[in-house]
Order: sequence, then C-alpha cells, then structure tokens
Amino acid sequence: MKALISPRAMRDCEQNYFQSSAVRSIDVMERAAQALADDISAQLPEGASILFACGTGGNGGDGTACARLLSGRYRCTIVQPHPPRTPDAIENLRRARECGIPILPADSIASEATARPDAWVDALFGTGLTRAPSGPEAALIRRINADRLRGARVYAADIPSGLNGQTGRAFPDCVHAHRTVTFQFLKSGLVLADGLDVCGEIAVRDVGFPPEAFPEDVFDARLIEPEDLPRLLPTRPRNVHKGSCGHLLIVAGSFGMAGAAALCARAALRSGAGLVTVACVQSIVPILQTLAPGAMCIPLEERDGAIAPGACPALEDALKGKSAVVIGCGLSRRAAVETVGTVLASGLPAVVDADALNLLAAHREMQALLRPHHVITPHPGEAARLMDRLDTGDPIGAAHALNDLGATVLYKGASTVVCAPGESVFVSASGCCGMARGGSGDILSGILGALLADPMLTQPGLCAALASELHGLAGECAQSRYGSRSMNAADILEFLPEVFPG
Repeated sequence: MKALISPRAMRDCEQNYFQSSAVRSIDVMERAAQALADDISAQLPEGASILFACGTGGNGGDGTACARLLSGRYRCTIVQPHPPRTPDAIENLRRARECGIPILPADSIASEATARPDAWVDALFGTGLTRAPSGPEAALIRRINADRLRGARVYAADIPSGLNGQTGRAFPDCVHAHRTVTFQFLKSGLVLADGLDVCGEIAVRDVGFPPEAFPEDVFDARLIEPEDLPRLLPTRPRNVHKGSCGHLLIVAGSFGMAGAAALCARAALRSGAGLVTVACVQSIVPILQTLAPGAMCIPLEERDGAIAPGACPALEDALKGKSAVVIGCGLSRRAAVETVGTVLASGLPAVVDADALNLLAAHREMQALLRPHHVITPHPGEAARLMDRLDTGDPIGAAHALNDLGATVLYKGASTVVCAPGESVFVSASGCCGMARGGSGDILSGILGALLADPMLTQPGLCAALASELHGLAGECAQSRYGSRSMNAADILEFLPEVFPG
C-alpha cells in the first residue's frame, strides 16, 4: 500500500532533513526536475514545443530546472506570472537564462490567440496552496486548460495548480492534467475528491530522501490498491463448510424498500458469507425470498411498514449464533430505534448504515453504544447529522473526527476513507461516477458484512478498506460494460466474482 502524506508533513520533514544533513535543497530540486524530465521525455517526441508555467516558489524552481534539462531535445519556453522569490528558484532561473531558454511574462501568452504548444508543464503552485488562484496565475491556468482541449498534453509537477493538496478540493481555476508527477510520496489530496478528476495519471518518483527522514507517524493514510487484495484477503482452505465461513444477519428493509435489503443480501452471498439471514418485516419476506433465494428470512413485528419496538425479543433471538450483523439498508426512519440498540448491544461486529445512521443521529444517546467493532458508513450528509461542526470538506479529517464516536469509520465520497482505532487509516480510490445510484451503498454494506463475518478476518478497519476497494473495482467493471449513465447498482453484483482474488 502506498503512503499518503499531507503537504504540511511533507514540508516539515523536508526542512528537518535539510537542517540535519549536508544535503542542499537545490540538489533535491534537481533530482525532482530530472524525474519530471524523464517522465515527459518518455512520452513526448523529441522536438516538441513545451511551455513551462513556473511560479515564484519551489514548484516554479522544479519547472524551471526541468526546462533546462529538456532544452536541446525540445523547444522549451518558460512562462512566468511573477519573478521567482525563493533562493533555489532564483538560481534555477539564472541557470536557464545561461542555457538561452526564452523566458516570457504570463500576460504575453495567456491569450488563446497565441500558438498552441505541444505540451504544458504546470509548475505554478506547489502542494501547500490554500487559496484560490487569481490574477495572472488564474489566467494562465485557464490558458493551459484551453490548450488541453485543443490537443496539448498537460503535465503537473507534484500537484495540479489550484488543487488543495490536503483535502483534494479544486478551486474554480485549477489545472486539469493528463499526468501528474509527484515527488517521493503521494500527497493526500491527489487521491481525494476532485483530485481524482484533475490529476490524470499519477506517477510517484523518488527524489532521494532516506526512509528515516519520514517517520511512520507523519503519514496521513495508506492507499489500498487492487494489487494489495491477494495479500490481504486470506485464501480459504479446501476443508471448510458453510458454518466456518461466517453467518451474517442483515436487519434491513421496510414496506416500499425491500430492494435495499435484497441488494445487501445478494452482495453478502457474492462476497463469501457462508450463511445469510435477513431479519425484516413480515410484509416483505415473500419479496426477499424471491429476489435473494440464497438467504433465509426471519419475519419481525412491524408498525407502519417498518420494524416495531415489539420486534426486539425476536431480534435478540435472531442474533444468537451469528458472526456479524448489517443494519440499516432500507430500514426506514419509522423503524424503532430500539432495533439499532439491540444490535449494538449484542457484542457482534456490525455494519451500521443508512437509516440506522439516521436513527443514531436523531437519538444521540444511542451513540454511547458504539464500539470499534461497529463500522459506521456515513456519506457527508449523514456524517454532518451525526456530529455538529464537522468539516466534511476534508475527508481524512472528517473520518478522524467521526472516530471520536467510538466506532470504526468508513467515510464515503469519491474516495473512501477508513479510520479505525488501533489500525492504519486507509484510503480506497477505486470506483466511478456510474456508481452514483441508489442501492450502491446497500451492496457495499453486504460486502463489508460478509468480510466482518469471516473468522479469518479480525480487523474491522481492514475489512472496511477491502470492502470499499472490491466494491469500487466491481463498479468500474460495470461501468466499462454498461456505461456511466446506463449502469445501475445491481450491475455491481454481476462483477464481484471478477474482482475477488482466487
């Protein structure tokens, strides 16, 4: 799994290293520029025209040094909104002038009327940007994006200018790169929120920092990727039976929302649960037995089409002998909150989703029952209802804040952030826009429930990260087959067998 680091932590570790070693920052800048130059030259034919948009700081110095390294093989021109201000960037501009590289002010090139280059290298702002670009920088970003639409390749040095390196939020003026070459480690914002849309392909290039310069505790999270799955998902022995693969109880569904319970059950059955039982209101049992014939059903007392308070004794009986629970899919806010309390008090690993989260938000005294073996799965709207004053614009920060409720957190978004007490923080960046459909979350809960029920998997946070990655990969397969507009949630189920290793 790749490490993710915040811009602040990256900057602090770099400065500590320079202060404690004999290595000069300009020498690391040279290595970063060489890595960027190597990446560009591997893709762009010699003789191509390249414009380098270079800012006033270290990122601009990277771009200026890269222009010098590529000059001779390419027609390189440096474009500057303002003169450089940091010593290393000033020195690299001097070196570029000695090489005879043309240096133009930004206002001379911002107009689309000037000739389109074959490529742009964006080195305007580094990873520490926290304000919207303005003035000549904003105009230059708009020119870069316009040339991209006209066929120019766009490379970003470390991060696309206009993207927040911590949160992944893009300002209105933000470079849309074909490829981002980031240095030493992935910055968190590259794989969060808008970062997934504006970075293009991401290449991580070593620039020579030793491992001891970055202690383990400085990293934000670990990025789980498809190649991690075979190592993290244990292989089952031949000598197993359904009882040794976990028995999942799903407390879900209500009149009018039987489909959510069915999707959850079908996902659990596709994800390795040995046995699946759905505890639901009596009126939808026939529907579930038809839509998910591999699952058993336990009818519960209902009121207004949802689970009634009087169902709790039967639910307590249903929880006996189970390995894990999912509660919330299609449950309805009319369901008795005592239902959620009964599940949380059972001591079983549990996925708490959808209307179960809404009930916890409406009855906050119930949140005292949450424990690390419970996985709450809020999207930003549900998260905001669970906690006051939650910054939902910072996915990793929001997951940490939600962790204070006492449970493991699976915070949904364009990327998923998983934060569990005593475990690593994980980010899963798989998935696609076609998954923005009702029912997708029910399938995620079913996958996660099956993993929590597996006796070979004992870490709730890891289970949540694996479930999110598998869910996203299956969604990508479905979108590839049916298209982003035509796919629906049930299509994700079709491709689960293709993304599970083994």
